[in-house]
Amino acid sequence: MKKVLFLTAALLGGLLAAAPAMAQNPRLGYVPTEDHPVGQASRYFAKLVEEKTGGRIKIDTFGNGVLGSEPEMQASVQAGFIDIMVGPTPNLVGVVPQFMIYDLPFFYKDFAAVDAVMDGAVGEQLFAQLKEKTGIVGLAWWDNGFRHMTNKVRPVNTVDDMAGINIRVIPNPLFIATWTALGTNPTPLPWPELYSALENGAVDAQETPYALIYTARFYEVQKYLTKTGHVYTPFVLLASQKWFGSLSEEDKAAVMKAAKESAAFQRDLSRKEAGKLEAELAAKGFEISQPTPEALAAMTERVAPVVKEYSEKIGVDLVEQARAAMAAVAKP
Repeated sequence: MKKVLFLTAALLGGLLAAAPAMAQNPRLGYVPTEDHPVGQASRYFAKLVEEKTGGRIKIDTFGNGVLGSEPEMQASVQAGFIDIMVGPTPNLVGVVPQFMIYDLPFFYKDFAAVDAVMDGAVGEQLFAQLKEKTGIVGLAWWDNGFRHMTNKVRPVNTVDDMAGINIRVIPNPLFIATWTALGTNPTPLPWPELYSALENGAVDAQETPYALIYTARFYEVQKYLTKTGHVYTPFVLLASQKWFGSLSEEDKAAVMKAAKESAAFQRDLSRKEAGKLEAELAAKGFEISQPTPEALAAMTERVAPVVKEYSEKIGVDLVEQARAAMAAVAKP
């Protein structure tokens, strides 16, 4: 798999190098649409960088996967063929397993909890390990939202309602283990194949944040939405060491400041839009249900062995640091 990614990166790098118009400025790639919070924040980040560097750095942004899939862009950023990208953390698990801390089911209760982990010592350690192992520079943590379950079989209000449902999951062992524990039949599929798989019945269900549910038009092929909020997945703004390392200290500081400001902008935008999107999804025909605290507790109990197993793989010390950070901001 790594060979395929690096060959793809080499090919993509050659194509990009052959396009002088694209090579003039740093390139920032992302897969969501331009109107997605990631697209809006990418343009905002580029604007901030240009302002803070007095026009010395003008970033060109490319959405809709124009520069490749997220794994392809990740390989290209690592190789220095693409300068900057935005992608979700599950793609980083293969190079830094500790990023699985964001895949632990029913681990984060609210946004205050996830922000405490991302913006604290845990987030710093993850970015440090990423740079050490890959050379990729972590610039900022952006919001992707809590993941929720949709399906076309029946309303899901309890863990028993999940039994036997065929659900698409990220090709990630922790996601597979989680949904197996919840009684479903998890099917790993790449994102580009998901809509057609739901449409033709290859799978009955999927689990993503509101913004992706809406922009992917899953309301056309799904009926029921359950507010499970089972996993929080961040987006990350990443830069190649080849590009970032070439900057002056002044410009590095300007880029990092712009990244921090873009994170505040993107998180606020993403979270406000999630609230609006729930109403939009209901208007599009979704039947939306909220499991009771007791039902969520039963789901949490089902996946407890999974959390324990993967906490040991992630590193118990790191997981306990995350728990402590969340406890410090927990509401009484």
